[in-house]
Amino acid sequence: MRRYLDWIRDEALPLWADAGFDAGAGRFRERLDGAGRPEAVPHRSMVQARQIYVFAHAAQLGWFDGAALAETATASLIRDFCREEGDQASFAFSIHPDGRIASDVRDAYAHAFALFALAWVYRLNGDPGLLTLADKVIRFVDAQLTDPRHGGLFDALPVATRDKRQNPHMHLLEAYLFLEQAAPGRGYLERAGALVRLFADRMLRDTVLPEYFAQDWSPLADTARSGIWEPGHHFEWVWLLDRYGRLSGETVEPWIGALDASAHAFGLTPDGLIVDEVDADGTVAKASHRIWPHTEAIKAAMARNDPAFAGRMAGVLMAHFLDRPFAGGWIDQIGPDRAPLVDYVPASSLYHLFLAAAEASPLGNRDA
Repeated sequence: MRRYLDWIRDEALPLWADAGFDAGAGRFRERLDGAGRPEAVPHRSMVQARQIYVFAHAAQLGWFDGAALAETATASLIRDFCREEGDQASFAFSIHPDGRIASDVRDAYAHAFALFALAWVYRLNGDPGLLTLADKVIRFVDAQLTDPRHGGLFDALPVATRDKRQNPHMHLLEAYLFLEQAAPGRGYLERAGALVRLFADRMLRDTVLPEYFAQDWSPLADTARSGIWEPGHHFEWVWLLDRYGRLSGETVEPWIGALDASAHAFGLTPDGLIVDEVDADGTVAKASHRIWPHTEAIKAAMARNDPAFAGRMAGVLMAHFLDRPFAGGWIDQIGPDRAPLVDYVPASSLYHLFLAAAEASPLGNRDA
């Protein structure tokens, strides 16, 4: 684990603060190529929000002097992506490197991360305007992205599909939990509780959390997708439910135990890698390996007081993904043969890598 933590602080954070930041535009790069150079591709608001979180939290931990980067990128996120209309605020999905809108879609997943970033920058500087903006974003999510009949979130506005996914709900829960920790008593914990009840009542199927649902939360008619679940998301929910339980005092252990057990039973290869997808019958549906499930396994292990498993996952990350193709970079996905499946380094993964390190570090203060 020490090697992993040192790599985050000494290699990853400096790289992404330098080559990974466009000082002229005041925003983070979307990705770097195999030689560590920025690629001219659309920049997603979700990635900006994730990187803002990383450098705000790193500054609070004393791992990296990232406060100015986080605040500068927050200003550009609001300037370039945000639209305020009345008492609501929303964010475009992506912009071109020159600042023009690339996609004006309002994506539920991206709004969850905008809230997450606002929570962390508020913890950094105490600017009340950030909470005002967060509450405007929440009003947009309630009014424009929430299904008034069956509950839960549509993926995006305009609504292209009325099918549901668990993923944006998971990250909205994460945002509400950290807003509650940043500014308790403003109703964020109650909103988190409503999402946990939705998880328990409509999403969880015995010991498995499917990825996809019909609009009314019934199984999809498409049987090839209806039973798919991701071990990485099981681990992520373990961590989130544990955090919710500690904040609310509610009993969550039965759900945590079920999700953790099925991820361990069906999601790991003999050499410790986590597969991307599993089907309802427990067979592997996608045998490739993304980087982020291993970070979520670290977080889940720390929540369940299993530092040995967290250490093994850190070792897997170092052995198969990290510090390549250049120092401070990573391979985002490998195949069953362990060969890389992508030829660039996406900034989006730093959020996963950093948060796992913070949870595993004694300095991370998981209850803060």
